[in-house]
Amino acid sequence: MTLENRKAPRARISFPLKCELGEKTSYFNSVSKDLSNGGVRVLSEQFVTPGDTINLNINLIEKMISARAKVVWCNESDYGQRYLFGAEFVDMTEDDKNTLRSFLSLIFPS
Repeated sequence: MTLENRKAPRARISFPLKCELGEKTSYFNSVSKDLSNGGVRVLSEQFVTPGDTINLNINLIEKMISARAKVVWCNESDYGQRYLFGAEFVDMTEDDKNTLRSFLSLIFPS
């Protein structure tokens, strides 16, 4: 058993999201594999370089939220010719932070 050193618990849920790679204006659609107040793990057909900054639009069913995130890691996945990457949120509006916090509180009630 390994202990993870996380600032926020992760919800293992999948949501559609749209990714924009920094100033390259390169867009791709993908799906989250888990989500927390601090970041997201994404399944993607495109390799993303760790250290890159991406803009994310995450569809939380009843509301779309946006965030700027830094790619922390990217590895080949077990799902064929795809990649998994982890991204840490670095900028998000207060409204979107509150929406995400409220959404996750339904999964992790205090």
